[in-house]
Formats: sequence, C-alpha cells, structure tokens
Amino acid sequence: MLVRIAIGGAVGLLLVAVATRVPAIQRLDDALEAYVGPHRERWRRLAGAATLTGEKFVHPVIGAATALVLLATRGGPWLNVVLPLACASLGGIITHHVVKFIYHRPRPEVALLRDKTEAAFPSGHTTNATAVVTTSAYLLVRAGLLPVPVAVAAVIALCLATGASRVALGWHWGTDVIGGWFAGAGVAAACCYLYEILLATA
Repeated sequence: MLVRIAIGGAVGLLLVAVATRVPAIQRLDDALEAYVGPHRERWRRLAGAATLTGEKFVHPVIGAATALVLLATRGGPWLNVVLPLACASLGGIITHHVVKFIYHRPRPEVALLRDKTEAAFPSGHTTNATAVVTTSAYLLVRAGLLPVPVAVAAVIALCLATGASRVALGWHWGTDVIGGWFAGAGVAAACCYLYEILLATA
C-alpha cells in the first residue's frame, strides 16, 4: 500500500505539472489569485502563522521532536526512527528543488514584485510540511502514541493550512500547492515504507 501511495504521489505530481500548462487550468489559478488578492492583507498574520510548518527551520524540528518522543517512550534502535524522519525532511527539500529545476513555472505577479524569482512548482513549504507531518503522524500511530482519527485530523489540518497559506500570502498558484501535496505525500509514503523495512529487519 505504501509503495502504491508513493508511486501515486509521483504520478499525481506529474499530472498536475502537465495540467498547469493547460490554459484553462491557468485561468483557474488566475481566478483564485484574483479572489485572494483583495483579502491578502487581512489574512496576512494568520497565513504567516500557518505557513511556518513548511519553513526550513521548523519542519526539521517537528521531525526531531517526533524522534525524541518515540525514543523516550518506546526506545529501540535510534536509526529506525531517525532515518525515516530525516529522509522525510531532506526528501521533501530535494524533491521540490529537483522539480523546480526541471520545471520552470513563474510565480504569481505579487511574488515576482517581491523579487521571488525561484520557480513556483511545486510549493516547497507544502511539500516539506506534508512529508514531515505525515511521516511523523504515521510513526506515532505505529508506536501506539496517537489514535488514528487524531493523526488523520492533524495531518489534514496542518497540510491544508500550510498549502492555503502559500496562496494567501501570494507566493504560489493554487496548483503549485496541489503539486506540493502530491509530492509530500509521495515522499512520506516512501519514508513510512522505509520505517517498515527497518522494523522488519531490526
């Protein structure tokens, strides 16, 4: 199942990337940007808080905190916990940078006016947050430290909030965020599969 999800994430990312080249899809992105624009200043503080989950100085801390909790409460070989979480953080970073290097999509105008010229697709914050939060939740559930409904609700809430914040702040198109969700889910599934392999061979 995890392998299928990882493959599905990669396929979904590719399909969304192709879709962004379709004029009708770009018009939808333009319409979303036109709707959000007038509300941007009102939403700035809330969106600024919501986007933190995907920041490069936050998502590694989430992974490290998860590892500490697991090792303190369940023990076991530290590598079994640290490696999947580190791969989630690094995997998210590498994935979105590689795709951006290959796929040069311009940012929305408001981002370009702020001199943000890095390629837009996929959203790095969304990719990172989705990868790390999902992997952390999976490991906590497998360790019996977090009920499945709570884990699912937390993952959905945090990933949705991070993605929405990137559009609200003007840094990304809506489809950049969707691509980030697919990319992050694929990375998380691969990292969770790695965790299962490490457990089986421990």
